[in-house]
Amino acid sequence: MITKIAHRGKLSQGQITRLGGLIAFVCGRTPYEHIMQDLYDNDFLINEKSEPILTNKGKNELNRLTAMAGLRPEHYADI
Repeated sequence: MITKIAHRGKLSQGQITRLGGLIAFVCGRTPYEHIMQDLYDNDFLINEKSEPILTNKGKNELNRLTAMAGLRPEHYADI
């Protein structure tokens, strides 16, 4: 599936997938297992008291990808 964002060359398919996972997480939903594992593997999420939390690196990645996609944080979360 080619999205409009990928078609215009702003985000790769991998970046779109990661962005979707980060947005789902900050909106209180659990991303698919393979996306969640990518977020852990890249230190965007860590477990604290058995609960996943977004790290500063994760917040920076979320801001970077949303800016590349032309979104603003207030469009998807209160962060």
